[in-house]
Amino acid sequence: MEGELFVDAALLAGGLLLRSVPVMAAGVLLAELLVALRITDRIASLVLPITRFSHLSHGCGACFLMAFISASAANAMLADHYHHGRIVRRELVIASLLNSFPAIVMHWRILLPVYIPLLGLAGALYFLILTAVGLVKTVIVMFAGRVFLPKPDDTFRIPEAKPRPEMRDLIGNVWQSAKKPLTRILAVTVPTIIIVAVLIEAGLFECLAESLSGVSGLFPVPVEGVGIIAAQFAHYVAAAGVASPLYASGIMSTRDLVLTMLVGNVLSSVTRTARWFGPAYVGIFGPRIGTEVMLYSTLLRNGIMLIVIFALALFWL
Repeated sequence: MEGELFVDAALLAGGLLLRSVPVMAAGVLLAELLVALRITDRIASLVLPITRFSHLSHGCGACFLMAFISASAANAMLADHYHHGRIVRRELVIASLLNSFPAIVMHWRILLPVYIPLLGLAGALYFLILTAVGLVKTVIVMFAGRVFLPKPDDTFRIPEAKPRPEMRDLIGNVWQSAKKPLTRILAVTVPTIIIVAVLIEAGLFECLAESLSGVSGLFPVPVEGVGIIAAQFAHYVAAAGVASPLYASGIMSTRDLVLTMLVGNVLSSVTRTARWFGPAYVGIFGPRIGTEVMLYSTLLRNGIMLIVIFALALFWL
């Protein structure tokens, strides 16, 4: 049994590393490439109102845009800027929290093709509420940056084009600058993902999910919704599959289904964060800052979600 557990954990860890490490490495290399080509400010000008209001540096603006493509790559870029002293720790934390909104918005590519066909109006409302929660979280983070970060130089100039270095020199400079932060990230990411894979195969997260699903009685969820919440701990497609016949047959109303899925999202976020997001944050930012970012992000998002849940339960009759 132990042999099978470690074989399964090795296969899971290998898959996770194949998906995450190339993206992180690409983020670090891209950050150094943008700096070497002196085009960071040109890219950052596209989101200048956000970075200026939040008192973030121009490099963080480029990372914010990258988050629309890959949150992991964007955070790896931030980590690279931090390790080279281009941004301070507080700015790193705030910028990484800001990077979560593009990832939420881009989830439409995987969520809507499942929720709309299976859940119709309830699926659309659920996605819109998740997006609105992400927007509120982003606005709060922007105000936090404005309060806790010093005001940068108001003068923003797109730098004049300069002669680019030869390709060989450019590649060498990028690699030399990226090598140290990339080594630091991989040194933490690889063992963290391996440990998490072992814990997943050992059933730790399933036990945690089972214990948390019983907490649903504290929330405004009908009895029929408990199965949906339990399925959300496994996968969003499984939850939609369980909810679809209940919704189509009229057993659950739009209101009850939306509330149930929001509650399930909050409860399952505990295991989801520990299982998937935790290793990414810790691997990219290191144990201390990664844990800090993970806790801030989870607590802020779930706090807003709980307010929305009870507000909907009270006023949506």
